[in-house]
Amino acid sequence: MGFQEIENLLKEEQWTRTTVQTYTVNSFQTLDTQIKELDEEQKTEAKNLCDKHLAERERNSIIAMYLSGSIQLERKGADDYLQLLNLIEMFMENKKWNVVEMLCAKILSRGENKHALRLLSSCYEQTGKEEEKFALWERLVKVDYEEIDIVRHLAIHANQKGNKDKAVGFYKKAVHRLVKRKDVTSVRSLFASLLELDGENFGYFMSVADQVSVISKSTSIALLRDLELANKDDIDRQIECQKKMLLLDREDTFARENLIRSYKSKYKNHSRLKNCLESSALTSNFTRDVLHSIEDFETNIAFDKGTFVFQNSTNRIGRIRSIDETDVIVDFAGQNSKEGARLSTAMAFKSLQALAKSHIWVLKSALPREKLNKKVQEDIPWTLNTLMLSNGGKINLKEMKNELVPSILDAKEWTPWLNKAKKELMTNPLFDLSNNETDTYLLRSTPVSYEEKQLSVFRGEKDFYDKIKSLKDFIASKGDVESDFFFEMVKYFSDMFLEENGAFKPIVVANDVTFSSFLLLEDLVKKQNMNFVNRPESLTFAMLFERVENVESCFAAIKDPELKKSFIDHVVDEIANWPKVLSQLFPFYLTGYIPDIFRQNKKTTEFVKVYKDVAENFKEKGNTLLYLLKNGDPKLWIKSGISEEQLLFTKLQLLDYTNRCIDNKKEVQENRKNAKTLMGLLFDEKDIFKYIEDGKEENAQKIYSLVANVFDLPGGKKIEIKHAISEKYPSFRFFDEVVPIDKESVVPTGLFCTAASLEAKKKELEYIQHVELPEVAREIGTAREMGDLRENSEYKYGKEKQNLLNNTLRRLAEEIDRATVISKDKVDTTKIGFGTKVVLVDHTKGSEVVYTIMGPWESNPDENIINLSAPFGRALLNHEIGERFTFVLNDQPYDFTVKELTVLDF
Repeated sequence: MGFQEIENLLKEEQWTRTTVQTYTVNSFQTLDTQIKELDEEQKTEAKNLCDKHLAERERNSIIAMYLSGSIQLERKGADDYLQLLNLIEMFMENKKWNVVEMLCAKILSRGENKHALRLLSSCYEQTGKEEEKFALWERLVKVDYEEIDIVRHLAIHANQKGNKDKAVGFYKKAVHRLVKRKDVTSVRSLFASLLELDGENFGYFMSVADQVSVISKSTSIALLRDLELANKDDIDRQIECQKKMLLLDREDTFARENLIRSYKSKYKNHSRLKNCLESSALTSNFTRDVLHSIEDFETNIAFDKGTFVFQNSTNRIGRIRSIDETDVIVDFAGQNSKEGARLSTAMAFKSLQALAKSHIWVLKSALPREKLNKKVQEDIPWTLNTLMLSNGGKINLKEMKNELVPSILDAKEWTPWLNKAKKELMTNPLFDLSNNETDTYLLRSTPVSYEEKQLSVFRGEKDFYDKIKSLKDFIASKGDVESDFFFEMVKYFSDMFLEENGAFKPIVVANDVTFSSFLLLEDLVKKQNMNFVNRPESLTFAMLFERVENVESCFAAIKDPELKKSFIDHVVDEIANWPKVLSQLFPFYLTGYIPDIFRQNKKTTEFVKVYKDVAENFKEKGNTLLYLLKNGDPKLWIKSGISEEQLLFTKLQLLDYTNRCIDNKKEVQENRKNAKTLMGLLFDEKDIFKYIEDGKEENAQKIYSLVANVFDLPGGKKIEIKHAISEKYPSFRFFDEVVPIDKESVVPTGLFCTAASLEAKKKELEYIQHVELPEVAREIGTAREMGDLRENSEYKYGKEKQNLLNNTLRRLAEEIDRATVISKDKVDTTKIGFGTKVVLVDHTKGSEVVYTIMGPWESNPDENIINLSAPFGRALLNHEIGERFTFVLNDQPYDFTVKELTVLDF
């Protein structure tokens, strides 16, 4: 069907005055067949023709509306459904129900749409398809979470069908939506229906009353009266309702009288009931604030014979032996007196804190530590409940730790326990997060669902990617993705693209947040089959890509690895020059994924450019270079034109640059990690030594020139290189040797040593680095777990020990770096020097003395082994056999003649 044929169809429709009644499902199926025969260019022409026809000739043209709407629907335009929805309404007015059903199904085949669902459900209602209508309504309320009346009808229908759980779920959904809309006038009827179905869920109803009270106190009080009446056989629940009513309206005399009646019933066997009521003025003084009276009554009534108490002034736990109107006698733990401690009643109420039998302090004083430790570890819900009840209904992590460690748990047991506790805190409906205090958890009298708790977490996240993580955690934890709580989370991301009326927001500049939202919504719909998720169908990745200013910085800013991977997949599928783009993105996604894409698409030669680029720009792309050195294809370095020698030199240059960055406090942690990797490649994997061994003397000269200039090269590495070069080229002259080792040496300025001493010092350095320092770090960590660092002697000792070891490590590294190994064959036998044993005639004392001349590491003055760098050693150097010499040191004159001179065996 070409342009002319469509024009003929439109004219024929206009001339013959074709009406709605003449159209059948087959008529539209014929048009569908003709649309399929068009290519994309022809479809564009056809749509433009139809739109022009509707605007200028016949605004109710069925053919034009259907063709334009169908083509637009295929292309996911911003107004995908407009023409088709108008068409459906036309056929509904004429009661052409089979056509209506077909057109609605056409729209819904592209995904859930609330308008199409609503029209189709009306069609089913008119045609008597009741069950089909209710099934559609269930789909509708998933995508239209402003809808309430249909939710109520679904609840009634489920109840009539005997599906209580489903009915409760719909009633709760309707209540939640009304409260969110702040329309609480309709809540009471739903509340009553729920009470009949799920009356035992007291916590839920109290939670609803709490939420409604923010909007209307009078409505909340009415709900609480209904709840009070429904729980007439549970005195504690009645008291909770009555207290809540009085909190909302302190002048509610009816609630006050009921509360007094409830207290009398609950404490009818309490020895001090009458006195507590009178002293609190709950029953007599109606001018006093009722909340103060309640607080006084509950404080006083807590004191009775057998009650556990805590005395603040002495930090003691006790138990009331007896109590009357004048005196309280308390037996305190550890008290020697058989008579107990006697306090006046007034003083007792001021100085003592009544504790429940289940209070953590009581348990710690009454139970063996081993038994309590086992209980705490095995029953985490009980422990958390106990801690919160003991702390006024809330507790933060620091308080939790102080209460458990070390009195119940050892320091090493804390972290594993805490990880389990955090999971329980998030999944248990009786534990909630504080909105105002960090790391603080609340014990709720009304349960909070996991979904509600996760929404609270989601709202509290400040960082965009933390919100994404929260959403993903919700899905992974099997949260109810059909709940309104989940819809609200998803709406945060869909609102990036859609107006309130569902219209598409124009995007001028795309950034990482835009892309991440788009990719997340797409993932929910396509991979997780959440067809109810509202997303911008007309928007494509390619359209966003055209609006990004800097693709590299945008991609780098995406913190979620899965979304980065999805971004890469879209680049390959939708961007024509994807090899160039992926090469740019690779430094920000250092895994094998991008190289695999090049390999699978037989574009490896394109990826070779990355190897050349990172070698030439190693300072800016050091991380990428290191990744390719460790994980890349070695053959691609050759293909990129980078020789093994050039690559080795690049590693050394990068090590020098990295060490300088560390010294300048620039990205220290990352650069230390890179430096460690480079040291491993160059020295542990023997890259440098292979180059020396396999090359010529000029190679050795090149490599030593680079090694000698690497900033802050760890101790001993230059010596290893010198040794390797000297082994292969004995006559090799090192340009940086301060003191040549030959027979004309005067006073050496380096650190001379034997090979054995150097090896011992290197082992000492490694032991400090790999054994002692990690061990002291663990000790510091354990000490830190114990609490207050200001009074923590173990922590202070550990830090001092750590500083001492670090100083020793630095000194050793510097000495090793300066060390020069002297072998026996290099010792000059004609003069006193390193490695010689000399017999001197001491003319001052008239005797002979023997000295051994060595370096600082081997010296031992007690055994006459002299350090040649020390003042006395330097005074002996370079004198020959038979030579007499004198000198003064520290005001003491010396007069020696060299008698014998031998070389040590070392």
